[in-house]
Formats: sequence, structure tokens, C-alpha cells
Amino acid sequence: MNGSKISKNVAYVLAPIFALLLILSTLGTKIIDEEINVIQNSNYIWQMAGGLANVTKGVTPLLIPISVMILIILAVVIIDGIGKNKNEDTIKLNWFDEWKLEVVLALSFILFIAGVYILSIGWNSFENSISIMLSSCGIGIIYVNSIVLLETIVKRIKARMLWKTTLIYAIYKAIKKMIDNRKIMTKLFIYYWGFCIIGFFITLAIPNSTSNKNLFQVVMLAALGITTFYVLCKKVEELNKIQMALKSIYDGDTNIELNPNELKGVLKQMAVYIDDIAGGLSNAIEQSLKSERLKTELITNVSHDIKTPLTSIINYVDLLKKEKMPNEKATEYLMILDNKSQRLKKLTEDLVEASKASSGNIKLNKEKLNVKELVQQVSGEFEDRFKERNLEEITTFPEQDVYIKADGRYMCRILENVYSNVAKYAMENTRVYLDVVKNQHTVVIQMKNISKQELNISADELMQRFVRGETSRNTEGSGLGLSIASSLTELQGGKFHIYLDGDLFKVTIGFEMLVN
Repeated sequence: MNGSKISKNVAYVLAPIFALLLILSTLGTKIIDEEINVIQNSNYIWQMAGGLANVTKGVTPLLIPISVMILIILAVVIIDGIGKNKNEDTIKLNWFDEWKLEVVLALSFILFIAGVYILSIGWNSFENSISIMLSSCGIGIIYVNSIVLLETIVKRIKARMLWKTTLIYAIYKAIKKMIDNRKIMTKLFIYYWGFCIIGFFITLAIPNSTSNKNLFQVVMLAALGITTFYVLCKKVEELNKIQMALKSIYDGDTNIELNPNELKGVLKQMAVYIDDIAGGLSNAIEQSLKSERLKTELITNVSHDIKTPLTSIINYVDLLKKEKMPNEKATEYLMILDNKSQRLKKLTEDLVEASKASSGNIKLNKEKLNVKELVQQVSGEFEDRFKERNLEEITTFPEQDVYIKADGRYMCRILENVYSNVAKYAMENTRVYLDVVKNQHTVVIQMKNISKQELNISADELMQRFVRGETSRNTEGSGLGLSIASSLTELQGGKFHIYLDGDLFKVTIGFEMLVN
């Protein structure tokens, strides 16, 4: 970088010398041949020019191409060295380079005129010393002004800031910012009237004296119309890209092909928002799947680790039950141990089943099921438990049998969990209502009961894992029954809902009705 800077500075010194040599070589012969006598009697500057021209007259044809080639090489060296700094590859703009280009050009033009004016005064001066001083000053102003102008323009071009440092660009950015901050309808209004005004001024700009003025107007307005149509087509294309991206996200595909850099204005900002939303959704889905997978693996592993020692405990309890106990206390303890081990076994099985149901890792064997027979079968299994709590079940069925397509084993499990929930948490000495309702295309199983405890949680919370309506946890249960029932229902294409109204607890299980 330092070598380039030195070469540039040397080129700055040599350039005016060879430029002067080129000028004198070109003009010298003509001056000597035509006005040699006038030059000899003229002022000092012209005498010097004539003398040099006379000396170089014989070698003029050779000096001109050599000077041109050297000046071209010096120009390349100067342009290459502009903006380069030691140990830095980037082009850095100084405070003067940040000035608006139009202002720089105006100042440069003023200095150029001033330099030419001073040079002309010196050129026409009759005093040799004054002529040399003024001419040198004028040439110096013009040369330094040219160097500064060349430096700032080349640096701006190399830094790709020539357009961005213009006053026109600043005005354009200000107008664009003002438009971008407006609403879309306001922008359309501004664009529309902007095109209309441009077309109006184009029409006025054509002089009346111009032949075929009407033809010019038609051509210009047609060009404006084509430009407008092209801009509208581009905007419609950008809107289509955004629409396709939104549709992909709606369909669950977050891998959208939407590049905000291909759009402009408010559509570009909209594309950035959509891209961020898609990325956020993708990360959220990925984290959710990862969390669910880890949770399922944890439950499976823990359940497996529990099952092995639990099976041994249950087997040894069964062996102890066959032996004669030394006293009643030992028998009581053995019964408690048997009860708790069986409960732990049930909890482990529920954990595994809940994990499979929530992850969808269940093989379904759907078949035609009679809803009435299914409900009556499960109801009969819970008849004794209902009698223990003095619960009276009242069932209502349609006049004609209704059928659904589902897995019989898992449908029994769904109903068993619902009945088990009622048997545990329904208020004693109350009625339990079970209705099978036939709608136009669906069959809905409804079960209602009065809770013995105050239900101070929402229905959504009640369907979560390990959540129980009986907060004291004095009753048996794991809080997984309703969650398992909901997951199994949804896996088979049904809908499972819970409704709470004070102490009224209501469960609905809906399936599409199977038509023969």
C-alpha cells in the first residue's frame, strides 16, 4: 500500500511536466512557422514557449506519442493509488468525501473559473515577474483543484458511494422514508398522482412548434403506461411470493422459499416478519418434538426400570400370602403391601400407555362397533363400584343402534377411564347420567355427574397429566386417566371434551357415525 502511495505522489509531480511538454510539442512548430517574429517581440511567457517549441521542433512527432503514453500510465498509477492506505484494504472516506457531490462540483467549478481568470491576467501581463507569478498561481489553482476533484470522485467510486453521496440521493431517501412511513393506501395515492403529474409535465415539456407533437405525447404517455404496468406486475409478483409463503406456513411447512432481499418497501419488511415467524415456528416445533421425544424416552426407561423390581415385589407378596402369618398385624401389613404394589403397577402401566398415546406410538385395529353394547359392557363392570358409593346410573340410548369405526380395545379403555373417574370423584348418593346422542353425522357419548370436591381448575388443566380434581390426593388415581382417554380418542379421529359448570362435571366423546 505504501509503494502505491509513493508512486501516486511521483505521478502527480510528473503529470503536469509531461502535459506541458505535450502542449508545447503540439503547438511549438505552428507557433515558430507562422508567428516567430511576433513571439520574439511578445511578453516573456510567449518567448519561453516559442523557444522551447523551436528546440523541440525536430523531435515533435516523437514527443507527442511518448507524452500521451506516459500521461496514460501516470493516470493509471494515480487512479490506482487513490484511496489506498498502509495495511488497509478498505477505502476510507474523509470528511470532504462525505460532502454532497453537487456541492463539491459547484465549488470545483468556481475554483476552476477563478484559476482560469488569474491565468488569463498573468498571460496578458506585460511585466515578466507579474506574468510568471499570476500564471503560476492560476495553473496551481487549476491543478490542485483538479487533483482534489479527481481524488474525491475516484474514492467515492471505489467505495461504491458515488450515488449515495449525491444531493439527489439524499432527497430521494427523504421522500422514500416519508412514503414508507405512510399506510399502504396513502402510498398508492402518492404513486398514482406522482405518475399523473409526471405524465402532465412530459406533455408540457414538448414545445408547440415541434412537428408531430401529438405523436410524441402518445409515445411518452405509452412509455409511462408501460413503466407503470411493469411496476404493478412486479408488485403483484412479490405479493404472490408472500401469499405462497403464508400458505406454506399455514400447511405446516416452515421451510419457505422467501428471500426478503428480492422484495422492496413494505413488502420487504413483511417478508422479513414472515421469515422470522417461520424460523420461530420451526424452532418451536423442533424443540417441542425434541422435548416430547425425551419425555417419552424418559418415561419408557423409568417405567422399565421400575417394572423389574416391582414384578419381584408382587411375586414375593403373592408367596407371602400363601404362608401363615404370625399375627394379624403382619397380615394387615402384607395386605397394604399388596395393595400399594398393585397400585404402583397400575401407575407404571398408565405411564407407558400415556406415553404411547401422546406420541401416537399405538397400532390401531379399527372395526365396526355398536356403541350401545360397548357402553353397557363397561357400565356393567363398574356396577359394584357405583353401588359402594351409592351412585345411581341413568342411561339413555337412541331408539336404533348406532355404530362407529374404532378400536374396540382402546374404546373400552376410554370408557373405563371415564367411569373410573366418576367412581372416584362423584359425590356419594347422587345420580350419574350417561347419554348416547345421535346427531346428523356423529355419535356423542355424554357423561355427567356432581363432583364431591370443589372444581377450582379449568377443563384444560384437568386433562393434563398428573392433574386430579381431588386436590387432597386421598383417593386412588394417578391423574392420567382423562389424559389417556383424550389422547386415545384423538388418535382414532374422535373428539374428547370436558365441561365444568360449578360442581357439574361433564365429559363428551364424539365419533363420526358409521352408516351402513
